[in-house]
Amino acid sequence: MFDSLKARLLLGLYAFLLISIPIGAYLTSQAQDIKSKAAETKKTITKLTPKTASSSAREILNASETNIDDLSNQLDGVSDSSSPTVATSFGPTLSLKASLEGRPANNQATKLFVGIVEGTLSSNPKFLLSFSVDLPATGEYSNLSLAGLTTGSTYTALLKGASQIATSSAFTMSPSATNLNGGSALNMLSGDLNEDNVINTSDYSIVQKAYGASSSSSNWNSLADLNADGVINTFDLGIVVKNLNQTGASGAWTSPIPASSSASLTTGGRASYTTVPKGGPQQNGYWIYIPK
Repeated sequence: MFDSLKARLLLGLYAFLLISIPIGAYLTSQAQDIKSKAAETKKTITKLTPKTASSSAREILNASETNIDDLSNQLDGVSDSSSPTVATSFGPTLSLKASLEGRPANNQATKLFVGIVEGTLSSNPKFLLSFSVDLPATGEYSNLSLAGLTTGSTYTALLKGASQIATSSAFTMSPSATNLNGGSALNMLSGDLNEDNVINTSDYSIVQKAYGASSSSSNWNSLADLNADGVINTFDLGIVVKNLNQTGASGAWTSPIPASSSASLTTGGRASYTTVPKGGPQQNGYWIYIPK
């Protein structure tokens, strides 16, 4: 049957086909796997790079940095002050300086009455404004409000300390700040211990009663310690003797001083006062003039 050449060729072709079909199928599948793996996209890491700012954006940024630097420089130029200069009063103000006789320059603290009258001072002044202030150790007090008074007009300020007779100084009111006595200290004579605006034998007797006393003594009288050294001695007595028969500005006073212990302002011309009989000071009392 297979003896002929043709038959053998056909048999060989048939056998080849039988063998090549599975081999070809296998090779084809392998080729497809390789192509599939090769076709897979690889994950890439994208590196972000900042974009260069445009010229307009860069200009805005530079301008902002310049403004911040300028503001920082301005703030650096502002000095810190332990004594604020902001005024404590409104409108035109009055500043004053007092020097209490016998006191050290760095210890001028006292309760100070300040009265403002129109024009010159008389023996029966009508105060347009009155103040009771705590004069500091420097002797300087600022920012007393003169609101309600007329700019350019002449007024007189009367000052009375707790142990001093009154003194006065005229001034022309400025629209902003006025310095009493041209900014110089007003000298205030000491020795008025009963505050009747006269230094006489009554004051001398008060010092004698407290003579030799210190701040811890039962008979201590701080008003009689005129040099504020904590002892009432010949120095304090000597000041009273030197100033005997001296009378303060506006004459003798026969009415009590304001009762308030803190600074006060009245636009009606009067502060708050305690009521005591006229004619002389009560025991351990304090006196000051009140206009009717």
